[in-house]
Amino acid sequence: MNDDQTDEQEVLQSIYEDDVNFLQTSDTVYCYKFVCEHNELQSFMIQITWPKDYPEADNAIIDLESFFNSHIKAHEKEQILDKIRSNYEDWSGMAMTFNIINYVVDNIEELREIIKNENVVEREEKEVLALEKKEKAVISSTKGMTKGQKRRFYDKFGNIDADDKPRGWNWVDVIKHLSKTGNVY
Repeated sequence: MNDDQTDEQEVLQSIYEDDVNFLQTSDTVYCYKFVCEHNELQSFMIQITWPKDYPEADNAIIDLESFFNSHIKAHEKEQILDKIRSNYEDWSGMAMTFNIINYVVDNIEELREIIKNENVVEREEKEVLALEKKEKAVISSTKGMTKGQKRRFYDKFGNIDADDKPRGWNWVDVIKHLSKTGNVY
């Protein structure tokens, strides 16, 4: 590591020391996770790698190929990287790791719009369908059970039908009924 890299490393550690989204994986590799609170499928992580001659001769290498970004399609990753790299001319020859992270923070909504695609809608629809299927499976699982199995099922899970009324709520009290009618037989 050269002196410029050492200085930048110290600056980054002082700026991001309490930030849980910042991660230094080695002396020359830094990751920053941009988390979307309301939709995790729009979260992503950039990895910034410093080449040997950084920052004098070479620009930092930005990568979106981590496992955390597996939900993002390749063409979307390229669009995000192109937007970030469009500022390389302004930052060339100087420490750019902070500038890259700051640029993404400032333009996070625009970059998330790139990720907002049919993939997000498809996953949400699959989650809804899976939940509905699970509910149907629980209801249909009580069919074909013996009385003892049903009793244990209801003791464990409660009555999942009709407003959780207690078992036997609509049974007729036989003794009461017979006393009203006058017939004992």
